[in-house]
Amino acid sequence: MDRSQTSKVKVARRPCESCPWRKDRDARDIPDFSLELAEKLAASCPDERNMGPDFGASWFACHLSRANGEMPCAGWLAMVGLAHPSVRMALREKRLSPEAVHPPSDGPVLHERYCDVLEKLRRTVKKTAAP
Repeated sequence: MDRSQTSKVKVARRPCESCPWRKDRDARDIPDFSLELAEKLAASCPDERNMGPDFGASWFACHLSRANGEMPCAGWLAMVGLAHPSVRMALREKRLSPEAVHPPSDGPVLHERYCDVLEKLRRTVKKTAAP
């Protein structure tokens, strides 16, 4: 997900019902789930050692976004968004609301690290039957 240097960042007020960051949801809850895409999204998050992401890393887009109209995942922003250099820049430039990088007080319980999200997704992905 690419963000212009001047546009306001639109983001949902709270994580969606099938957000992978929610502790009460898993791969079976995500429409058209792709483990391959989920693996690639790790580059937008701090790793197991809490390092990263790199400055040029893309944002973690919400899986309900439309092509060419992506918006960041509210769960990702709330839990690890501040670790992303471009998110910090968007906050500094007032293109992103500070509330977006904090879990809503009335929201669902979220995972703190993407490695935990990814482990859950791998564990619950629907396996295709072997031929």
